[in-house]
Amino acid sequence: MGDMMTKKAVMILGAGVMQLPMIRKAKDMGLFVIASDRNADAEGFKEADFALTLDIKSAWAHAEWAAHNKKRFNISGVVAGADVAITAAAVSNALGLPGISMETAERSNNKSLMKTQWLADGIPTPWAEEVSNIEEARAALKKTGLPCMVKAIDNAASRGSRRIDSIDELEDALRDAKNHSTTGTALIEEFVEGDEQSVELIVWNGKHYRFGIVDRHFGFGAFPIETGHTNPSAFSPAVQEELYKVVQDAATSLGIDFGPYKADTIMTRKGPMVLELPARLSGGFHSQYTTPSATGLEPQKMALALATGLEVKEKYYTPSKDRVTICKAVFPAPGLIRSITGVKEAKALPGVEEIFMMVGEGEVIQPYRNCGHRVCYIIASGEDRTQAEGNWQKAADTVLIDTVSEKKYA
Repeated sequence: MGDMMTKKAVMILGAGVMQLPMIRKAKDMGLFVIASDRNADAEGFKEADFALTLDIKSAWAHAEWAAHNKKRFNISGVVAGADVAITAAAVSNALGLPGISMETAERSNNKSLMKTQWLADGIPTPWAEEVSNIEEARAALKKTGLPCMVKAIDNAASRGSRRIDSIDELEDALRDAKNHSTTGTALIEEFVEGDEQSVELIVWNGKHYRFGIVDRHFGFGAFPIETGHTNPSAFSPAVQEELYKVVQDAATSLGIDFGPYKADTIMTRKGPMVLELPARLSGGFHSQYTTPSATGLEPQKMALALATGLEVKEKYYTPSKDRVTICKAVFPAPGLIRSITGVKEAKALPGVEEIFMMVGEGEVIQPYRNCGHRVCYIIASGEDRTQAEGNWQKAADTVLIDTVSEKKYA
């Protein structure tokens, strides 16, 4: 316990595979790591100094636990390792630690509050309206026209979100979105077309530090499932400057004045628009793996340093590499997994940095409806986009996930 009292402790919200890099970096920085996750067998618990089995969506339960244990563990900061800015704000506010206000956290998590603020402030974003029933949804649809997007209000990984092309699809889409929203409501949003990006920054003492823009790739038609991303973006510096400007204005509109935020953006024929902007670091192996790999930037280390009052080192926000890193998922046919082969061989291929297999033999792959249904990720890099893509493709061709359809094994 003496060691606990002398070290600064950081609470990292989330202890799954995607939070492992942050847990490791925090320990490398000399921090005592308290990781929380509702899964008692979470992978990150094996490496954290203290495992807290608690649902990371339970904001006030975390705040209460932290208040009772602040002195015991010398809790000096909290970082959202997943889409839980509200929980992070509840803890930081309760303990008087660096962070954003609860009001700001809620605006960054609730798409309706977010959109209302942006539309009032003139931030370029697709028009949207929150609805609670089919009558309100039909009325909103008259304003957006078809196609349009139907989205969950406060969920991540595209859960409860889809494009509809006919009013006949509205009822099912509305039901799905409401089922994935804690509010019991949904968002009807104008549909816009263009290439999409993820833009990551950290604000400190009024300055917005830039941690890169990545190009996002999508598939599966009406369901906005991100198949992967390429880091860094292929857009010209001038276009990237446009994106950064819109995103910084959007963050300021929401009241984000401290710490990390990442925006989903789209480059339309009319210019850049911001789709959503949670007050947290990016997921999807972006801030964790592809940014350090491609650019040498360390957004996780800077976020940890800011949260805990450690020195913010210049190397955290200064590029030191000039590579291209790709993270994309592979999509085997849905069904019962009979065998998984080639993973070891693929990991040994040139340029392959990581392979994450989220399923095992005997498990069932569900039909792909949101990003949470992705089962295998491959990260590969190269000196340029062509080499990185080639390295990724060789690995994808080597990993074989053999499935049998549900009709055959049922």
